[in-house]
Amino acid sequence: MKINIRSIVGADEENLNDNDSIDEAREKIKGHKLEPEPVEKPEPEPEPESEPEPESESASEPELASQPKSQDEPTSEPVISLAEKLRPERRAFKKYGWAFGIAVCLLVMAAWTFVATNMIPREVNATINGTVYTVETKTYTIGEFLEEQDIKYSEEDYIDKPVSTIIYDGISFKITHATPFKVKADGKVKRYKTLSRTVKFALEDCNIRVGKRDIVTPGLDEILKDDMRILIQRVTAKEKTFKEDIPFETVKKDDASMNEGESKVVAEGKEGKAKVTYEILYVDGKEHSRTEISREIITEPVDRVVANGTRINYNGTTYSRKLTVKAYSYTGGGRTAMGTRARVGEIAVDPSVIPLGTNVYIEGIGARRAEDTGGNIQGNTIDIYMSTESECINWGVRYVTIYIQ
Repeated sequence: MKINIRSIVGADEENLNDNDSIDEAREKIKGHKLEPEPVEKPEPEPEPESEPEPESESASEPELASQPKSQDEPTSEPVISLAEKLRPERRAFKKYGWAFGIAVCLLVMAAWTFVATNMIPREVNATINGTVYTVETKTYTIGEFLEEQDIKYSEEDYIDKPVSTIIYDGISFKITHATPFKVKADGKVKRYKTLSRTVKFALEDCNIRVGKRDIVTPGLDEILKDDMRILIQRVTAKEKTFKEDIPFETVKKDDASMNEGESKVVAEGKEGKAKVTYEILYVDGKEHSRTEISREIITEPVDRVVANGTRINYNGTTYSRKLTVKAYSYTGGGRTAMGTRARVGEIAVDPSVIPLGTNVYIEGIGARRAEDTGGNIQGNTIDIYMSTESECINWGVRYVTIYIQ
């Protein structure tokens, strides 16, 4: 407890300090005679909890009890100095003064910001999808500006500054809106947005899987357009092995023992068996195509043989068959392939079609015999020998029917 020495000694106040201990005070007031004053013991004042006294002072200044006086003598209150009274206020100011200063600064800044953002219009340079717009606004942030100008903005869009950015005069920012599109795949239709320019990169950006065999319409290199509909058809491949019938073939043979127009089956056909492996492609679960990978013959097929009658009765003569052939003409003499003299009455033939030595009848010409061959006479072609070049020129090239014995 602190003792105000000035309350005890009225004299020599200038030589005393508030923080002097009792012993120091006594030294300073030596030679002064103290007159005892009649005082009553004052009620001890409770010390404030927020301002505890230093332990050094409380330990070095023991409490002084007032001397009991006669009840008839007047009592006096202890005198407290002005410095002692102001000490708690000074400490409180030192402790909380910085907070007060910050609060004042924030208040001033808030007032300035309010005036700057609500009273003074500012110029904004906004680049929207490549087009530059210059607009004056009193809004506070980019987000408020977009709302004021009714400019739509979503998470998929690109903006080069946060929407919480405070607007200042001359601010510039860019917005690129994402392109909306639809994807139909796996039996579902979903909507997406992307900043990518092509179908391929749009699908990658939205994490849409596309297999190597999958069919994408439109193509992956197409430029993405607003609300474009992209179809993805899932293509899968499987290998499967089947047992298959091998169909028999029908073989026709000429039979001169039967008249023309008659036919009979000489041998019945029989199907064969084969083991065939295919790669089958499925588009959205449905078979689209199959490609043969391997084939193993288990049983060979047996051909069906049909005999067709070729015997013809023409002008009272029987012929084994008839053909429609391309007929040329030649002359000049010489020897035939059979060694006979080239003459009217013989023709040149392809021996694989009409054997040499065969008698034939040519409509419009008459009977002839196959004795010669020629380099250009192949297949159903004949060369008729004539007497003169003029006859050959007049004949030219014609298609005629011949009957073969």
